[in-house]
Amino acid sequence: MGKVCWNFPLLGTGSLSGSNDAAITMFKGSGIMDGLAREVCQNSLDARDSDVPETDPVKVKFKLFVLKRDCYPMFSEFEKAVKGARDYWNNNALKTQKITDFLDTVEKYLSMDEIPVLIMSDYNTIGLNGVNQVPGETSYWELLVNTEGISIKQNQNSAGSFGIGKNAPFAYSGLSTVFYNTLAKDGGRGFEGVTHLVTTQKEYKGEMRPTHSSGKYLYLEDEYTGRPIIPGDNCRLAEIDEFNRSVTGTDVAVFGFKTEEYENWEQSVAVAVLKNFILAINDGKLEVEIESPSAHYIVSKTTIEELLYKRFSDEIALKWTRQIYETVTKTKPQTATIAEKDDLSIYVRYDDGYSAALSRFRSTGMLINTTTESLPHYSVVIIVNDVGDMLLSKTLREAEPPQHTEWKAKNITDNKTLHNLAARYIRNITKAVQKVLDEFERADITERMDAGIGNYLPDSSEGKSEEGTDGLRTDVKISEIASYEGRIFYNNQYESAMSGEGTGTVNSGIKVGKKKHKKRKKEKIPVVVPGSKEEKGVSTGSGKVKISSLSLSDHRIFYMAGNKYCLVINAPRSYDKVYIQFYAGRDDEKQDAVSIKNIKAGELPLIEVHGEKAGPIPIKSGGNSLYVEFENNEIMAVIPVFTMEVTSNEKQSN
Repeated sequence: MGKVCWNFPLLGTGSLSGSNDAAITMFKGSGIMDGLAREVCQNSLDARDSDVPETDPVKVKFKLFVLKRDCYPMFSEFEKAVKGARDYWNNNALKTQKITDFLDTVEKYLSMDEIPVLIMSDYNTIGLNGVNQVPGETSYWELLVNTEGISIKQNQNSAGSFGIGKNAPFAYSGLSTVFYNTLAKDGGRGFEGVTHLVTTQKEYKGEMRPTHSSGKYLYLEDEYTGRPIIPGDNCRLAEIDEFNRSVTGTDVAVFGFKTEEYENWEQSVAVAVLKNFILAINDGKLEVEIESPSAHYIVSKTTIEELLYKRFSDEIALKWTRQIYETVTKTKPQTATIAEKDDLSIYVRYDDGYSAALSRFRSTGMLINTTTESLPHYSVVIIVNDVGDMLLSKTLREAEPPQHTEWKAKNITDNKTLHNLAARYIRNITKAVQKVLDEFERADITERMDAGIGNYLPDSSEGKSEEGTDGLRTDVKISEIASYEGRIFYNNQYESAMSGEGTGTVNSGIKVGKKKHKKRKKEKIPVVVPGSKEEKGVSTGSGKVKISSLSLSDHRIFYMAGNKYCLVINAPRSYDKVYIQFYAGRDDEKQDAVSIKNIKAGELPLIEVHGEKAGPIPIKSGGNSLYVEFENNEIMAVIPVFTMEVTSNEKQSN
């Protein structure tokens, strides 16, 4: 007759196991609950019951309770296995300090009179079908509890692909022990414990024999056969209130939860859920409750703003989350086609208080990652949509690491075709995002632009700058130019000199380097012959022309991405034929003209340039936005120089 007990299979000719379990270690992080919150909540979203109304969210509850050690024989049996491990390694020359430290931790938690247990329970889910396994059918209970490195999801929209994420709860257990409990939609009930210790030993036929490091608390039918504990097996632990389910779903319980390492775990879980599932929560797909004897949180669609802006207003970890939330709730998405029609949604929002960021999400509303981008004050959010055959979703899922924290083709190592497909999709996503940014309407934010040197531009509210200047203040020395994130682009000094009407384009009125107290020679107004091969940027026609600088109230330039920049101009009047050159400083205190690839003015078509001077371009009275792409793909602190052409018999009124 069988019994409920711990079972550690004999090692036989198997390999010894220490305490370095990579599948568990990758989720460890002192005081950080992200790994646990991400894996548990994502698994629950994957197991959503399709028969539940769409308006009802998947619910997950985190609850801390204690078990009196002496009330449950499971703990005394577990203690024998731990003692067996200690005795085995004490007599083994391969013992390491890590093994000793690991067993010390397990014994510390096992010696507590009251064992802390963190249980995570989900609702509106289908549970784990297959507890009572039917030959030929997939048992999802077996996949979670009794396999390693195999991932077959009940929901094909699932994010998992490695079968490793289920090890996350073990990283938070001082006993390295997790119990599973389910009431499945197929009617099955099951309860079982799993532990990952180090190689231990047990008595077998009168001798102490080494065993595998992983053991199961189950119903052992005979020496080689076990099954989940089910009602009627007389297991007192399985009958406690926390495991007494009346609705379908799954419970994952971390035994010996590391309360000392995760002192403020309640808030940490709430923050982790907000950070990683802000879109799922806002869409009403997920609701999380966190409960302990000392704290209680509910993270839901109705509590998002109270948590983000009041209760956790000082939480640095939610910096990007606030931007993401505002970006998706205050802007409309644009869609793009990567593999199938409209399989990508892109949100863009500008705000002076934002730090540049690009956030990537799965269709379930789970955050993949947020990366800082060189696009000042812009928040970009992209969401992969499950459409058609979900080609993009499935491919990117394969391009994720076990922690699901990036999309990179290099993560696909065993399928070259899929690797290349993922690489192409990822490149096309980047292009789609850039296209949206290129076309993004910036008219309403012109006056708030900031682009490094833009901090030193004159305020247009003070009146237009002095006639004939290049728009920069003349009384400012800049010791260095840095990006919003503190990255220094140049540490030379910049100075703007005044140029009178008709200043030639050869010496643009811009000096880079240390200021010299030397009078600047006035240059004569050059006169050129229309059609001259030596003078580019001059239109042909009868008579003579002169090159003159413009009178602009304000202009600012800021870096977008790659080799693209946006130039914002505030002009007091309209100009029909304007030419623009850009100069960048060098380490030897000189300046170089920058080669322009193309330029786009407002609604006008893109102009291919491939030279140092772009034009002619019309500048209208008021605000103007020009988009410039340089041949050079480096981040540069560039300064624009504007000139225009006027025929000799035309009266100019700057």
